Amino acid sequence: MHISTVKRRGQIPAGKTLMRSRDGLWSRSALLSGLLALLLFLVPPLVAAAPNGAVQDAAPLLQRLDHAHWIAQGHGPHVLYVIFDPNCPYCHVLYDELQPRIQPDQLTVRYVPVGYLAPSSFGKAAAILEAKNPLAAIQKNEKGFNVTSHDGAIPEILPNTASTNALHSNMGILKATGQKIVPTLIYTRRDNTVKIIKGTPDQADLPAVLKEIR
Repeated sequence: MHISTVKRRGQIPAGKTLMRSRDGLWSRSALLSGLLALLLFLVPPLVAAAPNGAVQDAAPLLQRLDHAHWIAQGHGPHVLYVIFDPNCPYCHVLYDELQPRIQPDQLTVRYVPVGYLAPSSFGKAAAILEAKNPLAAIQKNEKGFNVTSHDGAIPEILPNTASTNALHSNMGILKATGQKIVPTLIYTRRDNTVKIIKGTPDQADLPAVLKEIR
């Protein structure tokens, strides 16, 4: 597996949590975030990272992604996984830039939600998973995204057990990529190797990235 070094415009790494005071569900979301952090220390990584940043065996990660809790957009043969946080500004930029390319490039984008950047992130990610139409929920979140305050538009909810477990599982996948950064792009290339891109690719590089998806 290859960890990309392509030119990137932005990423949100671990430790750079967007802390803002929130009304309503702050304490519950903060508690869930704390429990999630504890679980991440207890759960072993899915794949072993080599010193050069590559992953020794991609099969466990790909299998986990295939069965992850994702939301698909598009019906093309070329599958791109995007791990995102509803409050991530760089994820929002990537979402906008992917929209006009999904049909022409015959893509299926599988959005894998996580929630850790801000106290409201976990509840917003859960709201997407629990929505009757999760793709419409993502579209609502991105259409109304506040680029000044870094707030996704979808209101947070109190997650049920199923969405809580799903988000824990998705976060485990993000950790397994070696770095807890959003957005993270994962896809199989035409030579059957797996590539991971941390952060939003430069706009000029995005077409080349999409063309190498198998």
